[in-house]
Amino acid sequence: MGSGQGGFRIPMQVQHVRKALLRDYAGLIYEEDLKGYQGSGWEQRFLSRALAASAVRRVTKCDHEAAGRAVIDGENDQGIDAVAVDESSREVWLVQAKWSDAGKGKIDLGETLKFIEGLRLIERREFEDTFNARLDPFKGLLDAAMGDARLRIVLVIAVMGPDVLSDAVRAVLDRTRAEFNNGGTILDYRVIGEAEFHQQVRQDLVPSPIDVEVAMSGWIRRDTPFEAWQGTVAVRDVARWFSEHGDGLYEQNVRKSLGLTRINSGIKETLLNEPENFWYFNNGITILCDSIEPHWPGRRRPDEPVELKLKGVSVVNGAQTVSAIHEAMQQDAERVDEADVTVRAFSLGEDRADYAKRITETTNTQNDVSQRDFIALDATQAVIREDFLLSLGKTYVFKRGEPDPSPNAGCSVEHAAIALACAHRSPELAVRASHGTGTLWERGSSGAYPRLFGETPTAYRIWRLVQARGAVGVSLGVKHKELRGRAADMARRGDLLITHLVFQLLDLEEIDEHDFDEEAMSASIPDMTDEVLSWLIHHVDAQYGENSFLSTTFTDETRCKHLAKLILEDVRRGGTVPSLRDDYRPPQRRVRAQRRPNTVPTLVSAGRLDDGTPLVYLPEGDGEMQAVRPWLEADPRRERARWVNDRRKCLLWAYDGELYTPTGLVMRIWELADYERAPVSVQGPKRWWLDGRSLWDLALEIFTRNEEN
Repeated sequence: MGSGQGGFRIPMQVQHVRKALLRDYAGLIYEEDLKGYQGSGWEQRFLSRALAASAVRRVTKCDHEAAGRAVIDGENDQGIDAVAVDESSREVWLVQAKWSDAGKGKIDLGETLKFIEGLRLIERREFEDTFNARLDPFKGLLDAAMGDARLRIVLVIAVMGPDVLSDAVRAVLDRTRAEFNNGGTILDYRVIGEAEFHQQVRQDLVPSPIDVEVAMSGWIRRDTPFEAWQGTVAVRDVARWFSEHGDGLYEQNVRKSLGLTRINSGIKETLLNEPENFWYFNNGITILCDSIEPHWPGRRRPDEPVELKLKGVSVVNGAQTVSAIHEAMQQDAERVDEADVTVRAFSLGEDRADYAKRITETTNTQNDVSQRDFIALDATQAVIREDFLLSLGKTYVFKRGEPDPSPNAGCSVEHAAIALACAHRSPELAVRASHGTGTLWERGSSGAYPRLFGETPTAYRIWRLVQARGAVGVSLGVKHKELRGRAADMARRGDLLITHLVFQLLDLEEIDEHDFDEEAMSASIPDMTDEVLSWLIHHVDAQYGENSFLSTTFTDETRCKHLAKLILEDVRRGGTVPSLRDDYRPPQRRVRAQRRPNTVPTLVSAGRLDDGTPLVYLPEGDGEMQAVRPWLEADPRRERARWVNDRRKCLLWAYDGELYTPTGLVMRIWELADYERAPVSVQGPKRWWLDGRSLWDLALEIFTRNEEN
């Protein structure tokens, strides 16, 4: 053991961690601001930062370099020592770390309050002139995560000491968690102490492969090109794997367990309610391992069980099944114990490097059958499609995988569902839609789908509501540019609630009629949207506080119902629209030439579009329209492309299956359409559209938001 400050002896476990941190993070953590410190002063500060990095590595399973880049400790860190964001799951980790040579590190109440204030700043996306430059690489990811329905934030308290908190600190964290989680499980906290850091150091030195044992019945075996077993396994064995190894089971999977999702919930429901049918309804689990040792308790026959010892295990498909089995067993072990599941185990041995990646990828690219898919079997949707064609001469698509029509040519069932949800007399369905359209396909007594489509809404109603929703969105976009800070965030986060309120105020009594006055409806939307937004800003602050979490407010049905009642009463009685606070208005500044965002990199960095998002080419101007329209209409694939998250060639053209830049694809279309008088240059991103907005518009929104921040 070495000596610490004051000459005391550093405990052995602390010394192990100390040496590992000094070794593993040398040159990987920002330390320019530490040059003025010497000896112990420098080392204590560096170790605290390295401990924060180690905590990031512990929770994200990233490498040392990535963990080092996550450290933002220093001036203007706002109480946050490190930041990590999972780009795919939108999980965010905020870390505060305390090093102690004596192994007595702890976080006090003042530090906790500062940590929580840093959380609030990030939740409000107040990044500019608030945090130091080391947060810059995370701004785009944090911005995207804060607006995502999948958002989950974990406050990580990393201490070189016991993993316990004082009563005062725990009370503050519990209150913050309760406040933030009013609309669901979004915020949690976790303490990582000396024992866990020491365990990590040991794991780094001696990697421990995972071995499991399983009893398999009804088995089949193959020997080429490698040994493989498939059969039926009792779910109790699978639950035991997770209890012993947790997420370590998924090291080679393309993803870990997704946690509480609709699919995960459905798996649990089947286990708890129909365990005898689980084997029939579930796709099973696929395992890769280094070796398989079979043992036969009885005869060596397929109708007799075999006991397999699997070494070096990784679950590469069925992660949600494994975690759901574990959760269901904890809930009702006796009931769930009746269930079985199909398991496939591949012993790759020396061939693991050749086959592991291919098996992992291919077993995770199968199309899942979801509630969204089942609406294609609903006769109501076919009736609506026919009504769209006959009443409007427009297209309505409802099968997953069908490309969306261009904005003026029709709409999809997703657009219809969101618009109908906003038009419902209760804000409940609009709030559900804010969590994602997946919530709108649920059936049953409280499901959204029968309430939206149960009485077969007319094509006129759907189309006009979709257009009205778009008009509200345009008005909110204008207002967003006129606001700043929390008010601007309300215009963005509260869009569906605002749309719901506008719809309640519009005169839609005759919306199903052929001669409904669409122009009058459209003309009234901008002023109505402005008034609703002003009242919303006022009541959110008045009812829930000027520092309340907007993420919680706009995803909480109870809060949204209360806000809707107050706002509708104020607007209908003709109340004086409240003035905005000065800090909600942008400061006066000189007019300057607007910088143009680099469209594709901006969209890719922000994670704005998912791979495969459909886009439609819309010619600009009569000359271009007349030149290319006949050629486009000859094959509907010619005007369609799908988004690919590549910083250069981001469009996969449906016509030839090749990748293009937005401008390059426009030029290619002009060439094939013999557009002889085409201009020499073109702004391609302005011609590719999604949901009434071009790629340019989407990038400009992100660019403007960043400029305002």
